[in-house]
Amino acid sequence: MFRNENVIIFKAKGDFMIQKPRGTQDLFLNNSKEWNAVEEKFRKVLNVFNYGEIITPMFESKELFVRGVGDSSDIVSKEMYEFTDRKGREYVLRPEGTAPTVRAIIENKLYIQENLPYKTFYIGPIFRYERPQAGRYRQFNQLGVETFGIDSISHDVELISLGQSFLNELKINNDIVVEINYLISGDERKTYEAELKKYLSSFTDLCSDCQTRINKNVLRVLDCKIDGNKFTDAPKMFEFASQENNDRLNKTFIQLKELGIETQINFNLVRGLDYYTGLVFEFKNVKTDQAIIAGGSYNNLVEELGGPSLPASGFAIGIERIMMILKDQNIKVSDEDELDLFIIPLSDEAQFLTNKLLLEARSANLKVDTNWNIKNLKAGFKSAERMNAKNIVIVGENSINSDNYAIKDQISGETTEVKFNDIVKYLKGKK
Repeated sequence: MFRNENVIIFKAKGDFMIQKPRGTQDLFLNNSKEWNAVEEKFRKVLNVFNYGEIITPMFESKELFVRGVGDSSDIVSKEMYEFTDRKGREYVLRPEGTAPTVRAIIENKLYIQENLPYKTFYIGPIFRYERPQAGRYRQFNQLGVETFGIDSISHDVELISLGQSFLNELKINNDIVVEINYLISGDERKTYEAELKKYLSSFTDLCSDCQTRINKNVLRVLDCKIDGNKFTDAPKMFEFASQENNDRLNKTFIQLKELGIETQINFNLVRGLDYYTGLVFEFKNVKTDQAIIAGGSYNNLVEELGGPSLPASGFAIGIERIMMILKDQNIKVSDEDELDLFIIPLSDEAQFLTNKLLLEARSANLKVDTNWNIKNLKAGFKSAERMNAKNIVIVGENSINSDNYAIKDQISGETTEVKFNDIVKYLKGKK
């Protein structure tokens, strides 16, 4: 076995076999089917909420994320996949989806009044160089929602209820709690940060990340995965917030509870990206302590990236973590994979007729298939069973000569004889 930084190469039988890069995965068979079903459910819910899709490039200017996400974030400081093109321009594989969406909003002037509120979503891969672990990959996939031009309690509640509607669509109803907090700004935040730094100065054993964040963005210390559990008695943000901000957080909490959404206020919730302002929230898997839906408002980001002053908010969903929950709760999302018809051809002439029947049936939106390697009836029936066929038809010398084709219903066990030109019509009548 040979190993380099990026791949593991096994030498077997004189050939080289290259493994996928660390922190990535292959999806196939039922896994890819379930994955696609999750995306379809997401699109279904977003359509009901009247969101339109946006598709942005998988690589962007490095400066977009330095300015947008913040250089104190782990993403920018140590997790981006960076490269330089032939003209020396610095690009990165996108490490998150909000900044590219905001860039597209500004560049294409989608912020004009007639477009507001602008509600959009994205689906696609995200890239971060971090230590792979359960539900966390170096290439992972997000379903993201972003809204522009709205700033109200009612919208905050609607946004969170959108996330809850998606989980309901997937029938994920257990072990999930919504945590919320309100991030203050301006002079209130400066006062709070000073008190938080004073509190943190009493610790002598903080990790290197915390020591860096104290000077760059002290709120991020509360989000630390290593030391975060030490700060249970840290100064609480609400103690420094205006009455208006505290009222907004409490009203949001009350409205969510009244809608039946299990909600808790977590005063240490700050999120891992620097652009958040106001309400932040996480849908947390209480069994793994992982966030599966997370977001909030980022009212300054559009302006910071060169656009107008425009309130904005959104959230992202990690598909991999959704898949983990579905598996853990034994929830199947995709429909049963069944064939309307499996065809068993038993001669060269039968294969020609089979192709003709396949084309006609598929044009009629029937799901049909065959196996061109079939040598006998036994092998044909095994293939039909493996493909979960609802009906089977044998195309052989007797059926061709008599133009009587026996279609066997695998569910009832009944057999019906049909003329070749009537097979598709017969099957459509059974659906």
